[in-house]
Amino acid sequence: MNIEVICINDQHRPNEVPTTRWIKKGNTYHVIEISKLNAQGGIYGCKLAEINNDDLVPYQYFRIDRFAVPITDKVKDELLEQIDISDLDEVLRPQEVEV
Repeated sequence: MNIEVICINDQHRPNEVPTTRWIKKGNTYHVIEISKLNAQGGIYGCKLAEINNDDLVPYQYFRIDRFAVPITDKVKDELLEQIDISDLDEVLRPQEVEV
């Protein structure tokens, strides 16, 4: 797994995590693992290629809601390829109805 994301929330850094190993809002990172964190109420967390916190138990993962997937031209192209506009034909061409 290697998903490019951008940090949208770097608030509330735990004191046990050094600032040098914490995320920064606006920076781009690459998600290499996603896990359900049962000890934190079942939220999802991710590991990043750029920051290794494996020795900072229980702070090895960053909450997934701290990140967003940037909409790049590549992402737009991939999303548009999945849309079949033939399904939209009736919506795009309204039929006349007698009143």
